Amino acid sequence: MKKSWAVLFVLVVLFPYSTDAFYDMNNFWTSVHEAPAWFESDGVGGFYGATVAGTLFTQNPVLIDSGVRMHKFAIGEAFFYISDKGVIRAENDLRALSIYFTLS
Repeated sequence: MKKSWAVLFVLVVLFPYSTDAFYDMNNFWTSVHEAPAWFESDGVGGFYGATVAGTLFTQNPVLIDSGVRMHKFAIGEAFFYISDKGVIRAENDLRALSIYFTLS
C-alpha cells in the first residue's frame, strides 16, 4: 500500500515539474529519447521511473492474470502498447486488445 501512495505522489505532485523533455503522440517516434535514470516495480506487474532529465514514465499491464501479455507504456502525453506480439499503436486499451487478438 505504501508503494501505491508513493506512485500516486510521484505522478500527481512531481509530474508537472518535469518539463525538460516533452513527448506527445506526434513527436515520440521521431524524437531523441532520454535515458532512464531509475525505475522500480510497482509490485503488481508494472513499473514506474524517470529519465535523466526528470520526465516520468510508467509501464502497466493492460489485463492482469488474463493470459494477455501486453503493457501500456506512457511517457509525457505519448503512449503505446508492448506485447508478446509486437508494439501496438492504438487510441485506447480496448482497441489495443482488439488488435492484439487479431494478430497471430
